[in-house]
Amino acid sequence: MKQRHFVLEAGERAVVWISPRKVTRQFGTKWPVGRARIRKLHRFLPRPAVDLVRPAIKRAEPFTIPVQFFGGKPAVTDTHRYRLLEDLVAHRSDLRASLWFRELSDDLGSKGTTNYKRRRLHSETEILEFLDTYVLGLIESIRENGFDASKSGYESTAVIDAEGNLMKTGSGNHRFCIAALLDLPRFPLVVVGAHEDWVRRNIDGPLNVEKVVAQLPAVEAHHQRPEGASARLHLSG
Repeated sequence: MKQRHFVLEAGERAVVWISPRKVTRQFGTKWPVGRARIRKLHRFLPRPAVDLVRPAIKRAEPFTIPVQFFGGKPAVTDTHRYRLLEDLVAHRSDLRASLWFRELSDDLGSKGTTNYKRRRLHSETEILEFLDTYVLGLIESIRENGFDASKSGYESTAVIDAEGNLMKTGSGNHRFCIAALLDLPRFPLVVVGAHEDWVRRNIDGPLNVEKVVAQLPAVEAHHQRPEGASARLHLSG
């Protein structure tokens, strides 16, 4: 079964609502098999040729992920993006002292511009405005209102490891890290794959969408905060 087929056929049933603090590991790309194939192609094909077949390779990504792709994955709290956000909150009264400002300003000094994704920044004033208005504004909005998936424009994804634990994959990583930093009680993740050992232990017979969907409520429950537990919102007060 292909990842793409599962996500399309399962639709909203592939979404699990979890407490982000319960998802502790960062898996990385949601196309691990495809990325490995692309890296091999880069050894003997020019980039334009690889780019031509890249979409087909991603469409061929399997739902079942071989064991070798699960080694050496960092904790979410050890990722660079989480550390940037955590440090920014700690320095919200003096943004120039934040690690994120220093990194962007160093990039600005060496290149003349810096950027966040497709947003280009041309001065320290623009960097400060980006950190204050966009990033801290987003954090405050999520703190006050929770996560609204309909407004984010981003789809956060996850895979299931051998023991049934979710691991965060690409897409929507900054919003996920904000939700974890704020210890939100609910956050949506789209399941896009699973460790081959989990599939073997939990799916009888040929793999299909309905068999995986039937297992997701148990995965979701395993990653939810106990009823009555309170959140620790780091920006409160």
